[in-house]
Amino acid sequence: MTRLITEIGTLVRYGAVGLASNIALYVVFVALVWAGLSPVIAAGACYAAGICLNYLLHRRYTFRSTSVHGADAPKYALAMATGFVATLVFIAVLSRWMRPEIAQILNILLTAGVIYAMLRLLRFGRAP
Repeated sequence: MTRLITEIGTLVRYGAVGLASNIALYVVFVALVWAGLSPVIAAGACYAAGICLNYLLHRRYTFRSTSVHGADAPKYALAMATGFVATLVFIAVLSRWMRPEIAQILNILLTAGVIYAMLRLLRFGRAP
């Protein structure tokens, strides 16, 4: 039961960090699309912009890392690389059926799930 409560707390913190950063990045995404940039390029640029900030927030706040950067950074990079591929695939598919502004909201949620799963599978933030 304690493990479940701990996991729920981690998931809530992950959501809070993700919500705050994605609101800001969504505003940038919409501005880029309205300025004429392709939704795929705009989504890729926003994704890249959030990586460094989210690494620090997730490492310290979300997962409360007990590991060193040398162990955490490669795990995070692999999770982000997987998420990057996922976000491009999701936006390419979703934006064919709906407006890019709506597609990006679904894209954010789907990609967040992929990244969270990868971080947990890779044991991000846990000392070896």
